[in-house]
Amino acid sequence: MPARRLKRYDFKELGDQRSYGSGRTFCFSETVHERPDREPGESFRHAHIHLTAHELTRRMAEAVSEGFRVASSVLEVFLKAREEPIENPLETIRKIAEARQFSQKLTDEVVSSYLVEPEASRFGLINAFTNAAQKLGPVQRIEIERVAGTLLEAPLQ
Repeated sequence: MPARRLKRYDFKELGDQRSYGSGRTFCFSETVHERPDREPGESFRHAHIHLTAHELTRRMAEAVSEGFRVASSVLEVFLKAREEPIENPLETIRKIAEARQFSQKLTDEVVSSYLVEPEASRFGLINAFTNAAQKLGPVQRIEIERVAGTLLEAPLQ
């Protein structure tokens, strides 16, 4: 939904010339959006429009910092997955596919993907599932990628 109202300000008017330079024009958008969890016509406004520039910057810095912490922990899990050996990867793939009730065609696609880049580790199995998912339609691809994501920490039986 397009913005209903757009306010234009000049940084000189706001007295904030340190960060942005003087005289540059910018916009505060009071965009009104439809939300999927609300009735049609019911809307909300961006929560940030009532924050000071300093508070918005502080919160953005916190969010970016938290994003790096989460990315670091995920990277750590992936690195550990690469170090965890799997004795019989093809049999493990078949067991996972059977437990998740995958079709034979999809199971064969995952096995083929593994054989293209064989790596006898938890990471190699996850990689086989995500590579096979890339050849699927959008909905099924997302489902298979979610399954692959669960394999990071789930038992492989």
